[in-house]
Amino acid sequence: MKEESGSQPAQDTLDSQYVRDLKWAVTSPSLITESNVEAKMSRFIDETPIDEQDLAAFLEQYSSFRVGTYFEGLVLYWLEAICKLKIVKQQQQIFEENRTVGEIDFLFEDKTGVLTHWETAVKFYLHFPEDNETGSHFIGPNAVDTFEKKIKRLLEHQLPFSQKYFPEVTQRQAFVKGYIFYHPHAARPHQLPENMSDSHLKGTWIRHSEVPWLNDQNSHLMFRVLHKPYWLSPEVSHSQSGDLNSFEELKSKLDAHFLNEERPLLVSVLSCQGMICHEINRTFIVPESWPQI
Repeated sequence: MKEESGSQPAQDTLDSQYVRDLKWAVTSPSLITESNVEAKMSRFIDETPIDEQDLAAFLEQYSSFRVGTYFEGLVLYWLEAICKLKIVKQQQQIFEENRTVGEIDFLFEDKTGVLTHWETAVKFYLHFPEDNETGSHFIGPNAVDTFEKKIKRLLEHQLPFSQKYFPEVTQRQAFVKGYIFYHPHAARPHQLPENMSDSHLKGTWIRHSEVPWLNDQNSHLMFRVLHKPYWLSPEVSHSQSGDLNSFEELKSKLDAHFLNEERPLLVSVLSCQGMICHEINRTFIVPESWPQI
């Protein structure tokens, strides 16, 4: 199996899930080309000791089922606790005539008084080369969201809000992370959508009937079904961990799942050396009818 996760930031095998996810949120490649977040801010994550207990306590309120909410918590901790920036507004709803018209993710101020507006997102899209009802070739696992739809709204609707409601804002930036998943038997696109970074993180996707492909690549791999909100950083695990599965165990889990549900599942593919297993790829398993689900 080709290792798709190799372009991700190196992770300390001793780091907790929260620390790994925090480092991933900060240092992983941007999903979009429009991101101009300064590199010096990301350096703080390597230069500042991270209190794992403090981070875990902070993230309790954000560790819901939603990946986006968890990601926002990680970004907030980075800005406030690591970068020591003043958070002026967070998740600020905008009202007009008692009607909610939008929301601003983050307004923060640096030591020089510069006010910055950030819109943040973490997204996962599957490349589907055939024409389909969404009008896009980069479709969310739920087959409703698309890359083009999300980025258009972020850049043309969400970021401009501060121009009207917070004119003192000096910088407006999109902070978007995530993965694009490609089918192993489909050709990669010759041209990416406007605003998609060509250095984005990559995974694979297959249909339920194609699951044997995972075992065909390497019969010694181990697998872990990932649960929200922990879809971010590459998995690192002890080889004897109880939630690691052999291929046959994984196949049984997937068969049982798709017998009653059509919800796609995200699976981490791990290679073990000694007592430690590292993720080498991640794969979405989708139902036969996807993207018509």
